[in-house]
Amino acid sequence: MGSITPLDVLIVGGGPVGLALALDLGRRGVRSTIIEQRSEIDTEMRAKASVLDERTMEYCRLLGVVDAVANSGYPNDLPGDTAFSTSLNDKYIGRLKMPAAKDRPVPPESSEMMRRCPQFLFDPILSRAVVAQGMTDIRYGVECVGCEQDDDGVTVFAKSLKDGASQQIRARYAVACDGAASVIRKTLGIAFVGQNLGYSTSVIVKVDLERYNTFGDGKAERYVFIAPEGAWGNFTTIDGKNLWRFTVVGVTEKIDLATLDIDTPLRKALGRDDAEYEVISMSQWRRSQFVAERYSEGRVFLAGDSAHVMSPTGGHGLNTGLGDARDLSWILQALVEGWGGPHLIEAYNTERRPVAVRNSSTSSRNFQIWKDRQGRDKVLESGPEADEQRRVLGEKLAAVVAQEFQALGIALGYNYGDSPIVVTDGSAAPPDDAEIYIQTARPGHRAPHYWLEAGKSTIDLFGKGFVLLSLGTDAPDNTQSLVSAAHEAGLPLECVTIKNAEVAHLYQSRLVLVRPDGMVAWRGDSLPENVHALLDQVQGVSVPNLAE
Repeated sequence: MGSITPLDVLIVGGGPVGLALALDLGRRGVRSTIIEQRSEIDTEMRAKASVLDERTMEYCRLLGVVDAVANSGYPNDLPGDTAFSTSLNDKYIGRLKMPAAKDRPVPPESSEMMRRCPQFLFDPILSRAVVAQGMTDIRYGVECVGCEQDDDGVTVFAKSLKDGASQQIRARYAVACDGAASVIRKTLGIAFVGQNLGYSTSVIVKVDLERYNTFGDGKAERYVFIAPEGAWGNFTTIDGKNLWRFTVVGVTEKIDLATLDIDTPLRKALGRDDAEYEVISMSQWRRSQFVAERYSEGRVFLAGDSAHVMSPTGGHGLNTGLGDARDLSWILQALVEGWGGPHLIEAYNTERRPVAVRNSSTSSRNFQIWKDRQGRDKVLESGPEADEQRRVLGEKLAAVVAQEFQALGIALGYNYGDSPIVVTDGSAAPPDDAEIYIQTARPGHRAPHYWLEAGKSTIDLFGKGFVLLSLGTDAPDNTQSLVSAAHEAGLPLECVTIKNAEVAHLYQSRLVLVRPDGMVAWRGDSLPENVHALLDQVQGVSVPNLAE
């Protein structure tokens, strides 16, 4: 097939990151095309991501799918507990208690709470929203085999998996959402930098765990099994019912699944030789921490697993990828519509790559703690000394898991302060702590949440174009110069006045310019004299020194 009229944006890969990006672009008025090598959307109950953190849920709110996620079918009365033992009917070690969704309050720093929505439910939610929106052409059964680009666009080489026919797809911009083995990333010669953390074997198994759990401490989302050598396996719920992912960790090299005896560790975990279960599928996967050396090359961008992979200990992988989509969508809009400058491309790498390094490093640290052998030598023994060791270990493990799944700082606390399109104000950033998040309107950070009225947050003001907030009763009203300059530049800008003194105190400035992704671009008590220079910087046209 010969070349065709160029598309605006071609997305290679129709997983959750590609779908979310397409949905976000569509509500911005930018059409896109997705090519996906699978024949249809993935609804198979497999061992994939399920934790959607607070920032991702805010994104779902913006995309209009938050109610669908909350009512996806995952039980909202299942506690988020993690239980630790040597097996389900042997030695009890401890438990981290986390309330079920129906009992869990929304954190005061966000408009949404963390939820579980397994990917076999989440992907179809996004897919249905994309189809209903009507702004994206999804082409299933099409495999990307390479790409090349020039000054005017990108040509992606593909083939139909149905008949093997070759295709050439021409687009102004392309986004690689094609996974850890990304053909696009490899074609561009972008290195994947990081480390392997070993192999894990996962089994999808149907089993009634409560039938074998003798501890009487109620249902949990995860059961972790401990031996003197550390955590050796776990059950993690897939559907919140009787479908579980059973994972055996600590394997250093690939094994032949055809000859693997998985029944022995399964019975060891269940604590019964006569336990009844059904093995649905089995796979071995490489636990790793890798981040792309750069996130773009010319007109091609990387997002999601093509840009970063990390240990699932913490559930940060999917959430990090959806953060990529949120940042990239408005950048692509600006480039397609012509009001964005070349520094936007540089900014995407500067902003998102450090987040992936941060989140993947945290995930790897969480995993290393699982492998720790200290204070576990007597966990299989009986007697007062062994009992005390298990009690202490249980408290320690609960604290570790709390860092993984109660990580508000990871979800909301990343910042883009070093970005070329953020105008810094010299203020110090709050501590970057995994668990603790301190709201700040410092440039480069997420614009803080505040309930303006029932059901309406400041978060809901952001997500289309730029927003200039005028805060407090003494906010300057002479903002017309910025409005006029934005109109001349073609930059979408809305002005919002909020008299509430608490909001003004939270944002610490009378004027705050918030980007389309909800991140603060600039703040001050009055507009700079050169508003054109301010806009040139935040839209990536140039990076002037505003003090001059």
